[in-house]
Amino acid sequence: MNGPAVRLTLVCALVASALVPSGDASACGGVEILPAIDHRVMGVAQAEQALRDGRITAAAGSVLRMFPEIRRISHDKDPLLNRAFRVLAVATARAGGALDVRPEVPRELLETWGGASAEERKSNVDWSIRALRRLNEHRKGDPALQTDLGEALARSPEHRGEALQLLGGLAEKDLLASPEAYAALARLRALSGDAAGHDAAASRCEAMAKDAALCRTSRAIDPRPQS
Repeated sequence: MNGPAVRLTLVCALVASALVPSGDASACGGVEILPAIDHRVMGVAQAEQALRDGRITAAAGSVLRMFPEIRRISHDKDPLLNRAFRVLAVATARAGGALDVRPEVPRELLETWGGASAEERKSNVDWSIRALRRLNEHRKGDPALQTDLGEALARSPEHRGEALQLLGGLAEKDLLASPEAYAALARLRALSGDAAGHDAAASRCEAMAKDAALCRTSRAIDPRPQS
């Protein structure tokens, strides 16, 4: 493309960008120029809502369709991608590392997310812990992110001590942000022999949860995915 053509293209782009908000798309010889729309913005928002509604499979599947390489991304400063990390990490933890996303994503994207073996489930939970640790490093002191991390840690036997300390500390300050986290705290306290602490956390869970079944812990950590 020669110099005049390049200049004309740039002028058209500038004119169009100035006119699009006013509804005039007829600049540059009647060629309609529309702004690019990133549909992932709405997609991530919908995934977040699905997670809040307890539809963890739908939430995880949505993220995997939009960001199929997310497992191999070790660091990113893009706020949208970090929101997607958070949704998938929390969903993975709540599913105990076994996401039944087969109906949600193409077969080539399934990888080990289904958690067919104990090794895959552990790998998935470990990934969610790493992702949430990284998000907490970016936003230190955020009770909601700390809650998510504590919930994920509670799913890993080697991290249950850390989870109990983190979730218990937040609960003492009335900062736990989800009923799922209170349910995790109740299970951890039961395992430590703290019956009264278990009952207190379970009661707070029931007060927050839409479905009290979420809070029925049987005073033990259930390794199976939550429904």
